[in-house]
Amino acid sequence: DVVKVEPPGGGVQRHTPPFVKGLDPGPDTSIAFWVHNTSKKSVVLDLDTDDGQAIARQLILSADAVIEDNPPGWMQQRGLGYHAIRPAKPKLVYTSITGFGQDGLHSNYAYTDIVGQAMGGIMTLAGEMADPPNQVYGNQANVSASIQAAEGTLLAVLHAEATGHGQHVDVSAQEAVSISQETAMQTWDLQKRNRIRTGERGMIPIALPGVGVYEVIGGHVVLFILAPGGADFPEFVDWMREEGKAEDLGQEPYAEVCANLKMSWLTQVMGDPTKAGPVLPALMHIQEVVKRFLAGKTAPEAYEEGQRRRLLIGIVSTPKDLAENTQLRARDWYRKLEFDFLNRVIEFPGPPYRLSESPVQVSRPPRLGEHTGAVLSAIHG
Repeated sequence: DVVKVEPPGGGVQRHTPPFVKGLDPGPDTSIAFWVHNTSKKSVVLDLDTDDGQAIARQLILSADAVIEDNPPGWMQQRGLGYHAIRPAKPKLVYTSITGFGQDGLHSNYAYTDIVGQAMGGIMTLAGEMADPPNQVYGNQANVSASIQAAEGTLLAVLHAEATGHGQHVDVSAQEAVSISQETAMQTWDLQKRNRIRTGERGMIPIALPGVGVYEVIGGHVVLFILAPGGADFPEFVDWMREEGKAEDLGQEPYAEVCANLKMSWLTQVMGDPTKAGPVLPALMHIQEVVKRFLAGKTAPEAYEEGQRRRLLIGIVSTPKDLAENTQLRARDWYRKLEFDFLNRVIEFPGPPYRLSESPVQVSRPPRLGEHTGAVLSAIHG
């Protein structure tokens, strides 16, 4: 069981929009809360009272692991911190998620998600080169910290089961975000160069044909034909030629550039200004031909035919697209959850993993305090 301890009235997330259409906004109708809290039980406790602290201590002592996200020292001040609990249960795994960790110069600094994104460095990589740094959509600093907390907690639980010794798992959102930058930190360390924002082109700093987001009828697709794992750019040109849309790409200098258009060749050419100069105008022209070709197709048309030819192409999916996605439907990914208190069955995204021997069961998110009585009765015997 996963038991979520909530304050009276519910936490901030229960009162965060969007709310279910047609229902009054409240702690039990927040979609923002629902999406992060399936398959949990809700217990309401006031941790600023002696009774609340006493019950919380009993609940902690009954658990294999505890995860909390209060400022450093907050739980300890209430007699519920790791060092306060450990003597009574040495095997307990106790995970603390904070903005900057439990110690250090910034441990007590104020934190929210966008601060974590900024301080963790990910905002310097988000957005277009000409734009200022961008916030990545959603609470991605919190998500990164939560993923690392889950992994660290599971590792500590395995260690506790093997040795009988629990431990404190200290998770910093800043550190969790910093390791999400792929090679950015190592690029600075080894080359003393800051990675730049490249927008929808990913790691490619210039606009290249067959790389990035392209407008199609009613939407967009993304291509990365230069990456390994798919057909090469000449196969894309063959597609355009078969449909009579290759224009002048069979003529020089475009034909030679199309034939050589691979990442290894580009790396060689772009590293030599004498070679790059003549090639850049050709690349820009080829890019315009590609744009015109894709602009005449719908996203499904471009995706299905491109994939048939083993080209690396995908649809830039909207939530509506995902809800109708034939692959997700074929795998029965969506779960129908019964909201008995609303007399409705609502579809939710399923888990991103499948266990062949122990399938994951998903239940609706809890109402505020729904399980307080049952959980407290269980720990009291």
